[in-house]
Amino acid sequence: MKEKIILLDLNYTLVANQCQTRMIRPFSARLKAEEYRKDLIEVIKDNRVVIITARPSYQGSQTMENILRKTDLRPEEAYFNELNLDPPSIKESILKRFVFPKYGNDGKQFFAVESNPRTRAMYARYGIPADILKRTPAMAIVLASFSVPTLELESISSALLRSTLSVISSSFFKNSAMSPSSNPRSRALNSPSISFR
Repeated sequence: MKEKIILLDLNYTLVANQCQTRMIRPFSARLKAEEYRKDLIEVIKDNRVVIITARPSYQGSQTMENILRKTDLRPEEAYFNELNLDPPSIKESILKRFVFPKYGNDGKQFFAVESNPRTRAMYARYGIPADILKRTPAMAIVLASFSVPTLELESISSALLRSTLSVISSSFFKNSAMSPSSNPRSRALNSPSISFR
């Protein structure tokens, strides 16, 4: 069992073609075109993964269905933005309200894969190593060892998003044909302490 918890950003990090798809409407067409970084998924999939995104909560169910349909990534939890806050603010709120109460607040147990430099700075205030991992063989070494005092990796700024936080929970997955309940790493999704809003 891995000792670290991956705090995974969605937009401009897990989504490989965010720049090309972000303006596609309707949202269902955007999701159809959305691609996810297989290289990143391969490196993190055997760890505890918690998606924390500034994407609006009303897009949460469709987004998670799309990720589950297109990838073998099965996050333990996924948090979306229900408070209409900018990325650093909503992600700090999620840390304080959900992540720290569940996992504790020792920053050393986490590694954040995050595109937004302001959000990475917020994580650093909590002692959480954070960086964007570009597509390199070194990415696997960094995450496998979790020796991340200084990462010399590419930074990619994301646009500030104003949107809303939601927790994708057991009610979503229990009603979904893509239930991760067979995956032991995904048991937290069925936790009654997390509710879909």
